[in-house]
Amino acid sequence: MTIRSAALGALLSLALAAPAFAADATGCKDLAGLKRFEGSSIALCEKKAFAEYTLATGRTPAFDFDTRKGVYDEKLDLEGRLSQNVYSVPKGPSAAEVFRNYKQELAEKGWKILFEAKQSEIGDGLQRVMEQGPGGQVFGYSEQEARYLSAVKEADGLTTHIALYVVEYADGYNPVVNPVKGQVYVRLDALESGELKNQMVVVSAEEIAKGLDQSGRVALYGLFFDFNKATLQPESKPTLDEIARFLSANPGLKVHVVGHTDNVGGVEFNQRLSQARADAVVAALARGYGVPPSRMRPAGVGLLSPVASNADEEGRAKNRRVELLPQ
Repeated sequence: MTIRSAALGALLSLALAAPAFAADATGCKDLAGLKRFEGSSIALCEKKAFAEYTLATGRTPAFDFDTRKGVYDEKLDLEGRLSQNVYSVPKGPSAAEVFRNYKQELAEKGWKILFEAKQSEIGDGLQRVMEQGPGGQVFGYSEQEARYLSAVKEADGLTTHIALYVVEYADGYNPVVNPVKGQVYVRLDALESGELKNQMVVVSAEEIAKGLDQSGRVALYGLFFDFNKATLQPESKPTLDEIARFLSANPGLKVHVVGHTDNVGGVEFNQRLSQARADAVVAALARGYGVPPSRMRPAGVGLLSPVASNADEEGRAKNRRVELLPQ
């Protein structure tokens, strides 16, 4: 390796920077464990707990304006949790430079590239597909220096597909982004499939009380566990806070804490898993909030009490829950 090539490699490794920036739009964060290009900020983001998504894995030669869908040489029809970010890169770097840095990041993180193209090789239809998502016309009218790739990675029971589209802004109106000519914008779409976390709003102590009073039970979707394990994740804290607040406000009440799963893995496995997850919730409330264990009875019913069909991921996500019932 020459000194010049070694130096170039060092610069590329530094160009994707990990920390978040103050200019990020509210509620937005980096996706799929990937770093961003140095100095860039998230101008826009959108999230859907469940979505259908077509991933271009070949040229997109046309766009059907009647169906509002791309016409693909090759594609994957996916469904799962969709997150989309628009990154604004400070003026200076080219689309080629930004794209090259993302490619290096993907290689270092073990992603498999499914398709890669630039400029006219991408096909005339993809910019119209991208125009329909966050960023709009910024991506619909700036295809001259465009770069695109799709990639996939499997880890911890989740499969994540991404679409990366990089342009140098040429034309198109967007009142939120306010781009300038030649500035690089990055669109990153990430779709996760597997055991997805249900994104329902955290249930408050008051809503827990109302649910128990009206229905005799309340389903909690804000308790998150590691895949196929009973380890509570840190994102579970807001729901644990509300359960503890409810129990503190009702000191004479005892509850059943019941774990539920989907049907992936079989009856016996899911029964054991649901019991272990109920045990973990009781232990967390006792250890972290001082709730007497005698007030909580953990139980696991596995896949035997679904509230939705297990035929698709949306239904399975609804079935993975913890419920409270009065004793």
